[in-house]
Amino acid sequence: MVNMIHSTGVRSVIDDQTWRYGEQLPGTVSVTLDLATFSTAKTENKKKYLTGLDDSATEVYIKSGVPLARITSGASNGLYGPYDPEAKDGRQERVAGLLESQIKVNVTVGGWEVEDSEVVGMRFRGNVIVKNLPVVPADTVAWNGDFVSVDPDTGTTKRLPNTVTPGA
Repeated sequence: MVNMIHSTGVRSVIDDQTWRYGEQLPGTVSVTLDLATFSTAKTENKKKYLTGLDDSATEVYIKSGVPLARITSGASNGLYGPYDPEAKDGRQERVAGLLESQIKVNVTVGGWEVEDSEVVGMRFRGNVIVKNLPVVPADTVAWNGDFVSVDPDTGTTKRLPNTVTPGA
């Protein structure tokens, strides 16, 4: 397991990658984030999505492993944001993939700006420890791609569903 710590003065920023299991096969695509879906999220969700967050933060990091979903309506159609079962813009439908790497975001008077680019890597396949994801989707949520959930304590594996469970 890899945990990297970046110091930002009085705050510690931890890149918790304990959601990864074993060596990852190639399996990422480039997607564009809609930062507004992170910056306008409920406080309880921001705490799950971000590290380095406090009232005086001028930079925060979006955690690697955040489940991403495609926005299918509105002005941000085609962009990606965090999977949210309460969203109304398509992000409530299914998990498209997982944010591959932690992303640095500068918090400015004008809003949030990604340090390098809003185009990021999204993992669409791999072995993951679902209980260690920053946000754990319900068991009934459909996943795009090819993901296997691994429980390292018991050794059990389960392919994550590509379709929604009937009655869910």
